[in-house]
Amino acid sequence: MDMGKMGMMVGEWFASYIVNKLAEMVSLHLEDQYDLFTGVKTMVEDVKARLPRIQAIIQAAEGRPIRDPALATWLRELKGAAYEADDVLDDLEFKTLHDKLHKRSKVSDFASSAVKLLKHFIMSDDELENLKNLVGSLDKIYTNINYVEEQLKDYNSKQKTDEPGSSIKCGTGASSYPSLGVLPIVGIGGVGKTTLAQIIYNDERVVRHFEMRKWVYVSDDFDVKRISEELVYDSIDNLISARIGLDNILGRLKDATMNKRFFFVLDDVWDETGSKWEKLRSVLTSGAKGSMVLVTTQSPVVARVMGTMDPIELNCLQEDDYWRLFEHCAFGDKILEEEQREKLQAIGRKISEKLHGLPLAGRVLGSLLKTKLDEDHWKMILKSEWWEHEYVLDNILPSLALSYEHMNANLKQCFAYCSIFPRSYIFQKDQLVQMWMAQGFIQNKNQVRMRMEDLGSQIFDELTNRYFFLPTLNNKYVMHDLIRELAVYVSLDECLVISEEKEEIPETIRHLTLRTDKMDAFMDVRMKLKKLPDAIGGSSHLRYLDISCSWIKQLPKSFCMLCHLQVLNMRSSHIKKLPEDMNKLINLRHFYGDAHVISLIPGIGDLTNLQELEEFQVRKKKRHEIGELKGLRNLRRRLWIKNLENIESKEEAMEAMLKDKEHLTVLHLEKNFDARSLPDMEKEIFEGLQPHPNLKELKIKGFSGIRFPTWMVENKFLINLELICLESCGRLASIPPLGQLPCLKDLRIATMPSIKRVDHEFYGDTGAAFPSLEFLEFRDFSEWEEWLEADGAQFLPRLHILHLYSCFKLRKVPLLFLSSSLVDLNIQDCCDFGGALPGCLQSLTSLTILVIIRYHSQVSLCLSNLHALKQLHLEDCPEMKLVGGLQFLTTLETLELTKCPKLMESSEPVQLHEEQGLRVLHWLRIDDTILLQNPWILLGSLPSLQHLWICPCHRMTNFTEEHELWFQQLTSLQHLEIQDSRSLESLPTSLAKFSTIRRLIIRTCPNISSLLGNELPTSLKELLIERCPLLKDRCQKGADWPKIAHIPFIRIDAEIIQML
Repeated sequence: MDMGKMGMMVGEWFASYIVNKLAEMVSLHLEDQYDLFTGVKTMVEDVKARLPRIQAIIQAAEGRPIRDPALATWLRELKGAAYEADDVLDDLEFKTLHDKLHKRSKVSDFASSAVKLLKHFIMSDDELENLKNLVGSLDKIYTNINYVEEQLKDYNSKQKTDEPGSSIKCGTGASSYPSLGVLPIVGIGGVGKTTLAQIIYNDERVVRHFEMRKWVYVSDDFDVKRISEELVYDSIDNLISARIGLDNILGRLKDATMNKRFFFVLDDVWDETGSKWEKLRSVLTSGAKGSMVLVTTQSPVVARVMGTMDPIELNCLQEDDYWRLFEHCAFGDKILEEEQREKLQAIGRKISEKLHGLPLAGRVLGSLLKTKLDEDHWKMILKSEWWEHEYVLDNILPSLALSYEHMNANLKQCFAYCSIFPRSYIFQKDQLVQMWMAQGFIQNKNQVRMRMEDLGSQIFDELTNRYFFLPTLNNKYVMHDLIRELAVYVSLDECLVISEEKEEIPETIRHLTLRTDKMDAFMDVRMKLKKLPDAIGGSSHLRYLDISCSWIKQLPKSFCMLCHLQVLNMRSSHIKKLPEDMNKLINLRHFYGDAHVISLIPGIGDLTNLQELEEFQVRKKKRHEIGELKGLRNLRRRLWIKNLENIESKEEAMEAMLKDKEHLTVLHLEKNFDARSLPDMEKEIFEGLQPHPNLKELKIKGFSGIRFPTWMVENKFLINLELICLESCGRLASIPPLGQLPCLKDLRIATMPSIKRVDHEFYGDTGAAFPSLEFLEFRDFSEWEEWLEADGAQFLPRLHILHLYSCFKLRKVPLLFLSSSLVDLNIQDCCDFGGALPGCLQSLTSLTILVIIRYHSQVSLCLSNLHALKQLHLEDCPEMKLVGGLQFLTTLETLELTKCPKLMESSEPVQLHEEQGLRVLHWLRIDDTILLQNPWILLGSLPSLQHLWICPCHRMTNFTEEHELWFQQLTSLQHLEIQDSRSLESLPTSLAKFSTIRRLIIRTCPNISSLLGNELPTSLKELLIERCPLLKDRCQKGADWPKIAHIPFIRIDAEIIQML
């Protein structure tokens, strides 16, 4: 772009930050040293007097294209000088900090630095070396400042009414791949393609219909390997990803989608060649019939190349429809006087007409107008100069630029910085905020009591509210192409993204991104880098360093000189040891890495700005004691303190000052069991570890006392707790009165060998026991015998989930007192509950999940009232009977019945009404104990069943005629697996009639010798045979080969026999 023709864009994001910082420097850093210079005081006051007016001029120029060369030069010189001075100031601060840390601060050093700073503030003549010339330079600027003000007034008075005329007509047409449906959504940027795709993707009918759904942001880099990885995995480790070849990952994608009905969204596709898509498409055609790929693109060519059906063409809205959208975004539900509303509507219609029916533009500008329903404000936006700038009209929507123009300085500087990221970059909020901080963009101007991170989070949220960031489905964010073009435009002379080709870098560039397609070579270099150079210690401006996923094994000693460093990310690196003076990094706020390595830092308590410390290991070694936590008052989120056995007294524990750490939300206290510890002393030590009342989550493991400390017993200390986990408290005689905690939602208690009885003490003195509790789990209570209800108190009124695991002696359970709001009941390895279990199932009408495993007592259950049940799992319940069977479970979707030989109460088939039976069941696992009871009677007809697992079968040798008839009614079956059936000698003869089956797996069936008369169905796409030696010989090009040769994918043990 011709910068001479364009002029320049002036950013308040340098003015407010740099000029303000200089003003503060002049008044704060030099004021105490004025006596070192003759006549300095008067001159410094002149500097301070001039800076505000300069700043006002820059702010007035903010957001406007400066076409006058002289004005552009004036502003650019000032800007360059300000940045240079900022660098010198940074050097001064660095030296001051370094000298303070190493106790070498001297007045002469300071004076020398101050002189150097003043010299570097000269703006037009590098040879002038004294303060008089600095003031002279400011005088020169002041000579032209009146001219500058007049120029800006002229710009503000100009108005143009030219309107752009443009239209985009999307192409149509599609190639044909009948085995895979590809539906393109095509339209101009901002027209709503991604929004429509998200609505479809999240539609409940789509969620139910497809077994597998994935969303991938593609952008202009159609990287087949990356896309395949995102389709296969939920998250990708960079190092692991680098080691997996393209063919390997394509094979994994084929396996993952084989015979599954999937729905994939490829968002923002630009590759018009089709060659890369063909490579990806070839492995997706093995999915189940009805699989679909939804493609969003701005290119009609992409729609033609990829689509198998006519595309959905999204055009801009017609004027009346668009006005309804715009009016809703601008006014919302606010009630205005009729006259005021009519005036605003008249202005709003004129603004709306300039947006050309583009929904994103209407939403963005509408939200801007909504912030101030004032006639003058709306007229100012209507007449804004952004409308008349040719480049903006041609390439960036004026509405988006307007939204930028009306943001404050912090928002502008943070937004403009985002232009260094490539198109369709996936932003992580915390990471971007930390990068803003490193650049100095986050300023606490009003001196409010807020962290830089919180201020940055507010800025990010406001940009998101203005639609400058769009949330994705996994709590990350993207930036719309139009928005990014705006960011690029307003930062043209500051930020640059270059590719591998040689490209001239303007000297004004402050932020540079190198983009390369040769990622393999880049990863190879990264893996070869084993050590950072010693020279890194001289990087005085370095505030953000990410060496994650690298092969760096050690940091140089000079690394500890980086006293400006705020963020250090060493995750997934090979660093196992750190330099001794890491506690000198006193500005470090975020330290990510292996918790064990970080815990080796001596004197970590000196890092008083640290915001996060995931784990702290207490050691009996100087500078590693619990007292190191004392100064870390800014810790947030999660803290895990381990090895508490190394604390010897309550007084030592109190040195951590946990009760003063008001920003911690999660605290884990872990102690290794010590049989020699005294219970009373244990309680006293934990008394000293009292957390702040703001705590939300508490986990205690390995407590060896008989009773918990006072702050766990009295309800006034932990009133905000929402989750408690108590584990391995071997001597604990009773559980503290947690029922009186008003906010507790999740309670998990495990491995309490001394607990025999849970009674009223557990609930506390309250009218409602556990008023907010939703999840309750007891696990591994080897001696527990009685669990009593709460006398006279409301009992678990909001409980949704109850899990009881390995409570072998528990007989008395208050199941009859549970609220009907319970949705999940899971009982495993427990004793005889008597009538409590069958009784509670009559009242738990909201239950959606019921799991009973290894319940060996005699019991008869009736499930007829469980009208909402979706998942039922009964396993190893040899004396269990089902009264009335399963016919009433009309909402059941998944069912697992194994090792339950007596479930059927009657041997007569049940007459079902049309609305009864397992009509929506799609997943079933059974064994021979169920098949030998006659599946017709127990299960009935299963018209929706898609997945059937039969395992194990130790007593059956063949399938009976009844079984064969039952198999034939499984008209939706797609996946059949027969596993661990050592006595089984043959497969169902009705296999050939399974016209819908696509996947057949036979595992560990050593006595099945052949397919015999089994003609496998033509619909079968995949056959897997494992640990079946007799069948293996017959199928590997043997006598049974003709029966399976038509199947596209065949694998026997680890060998792929066929892949068509």
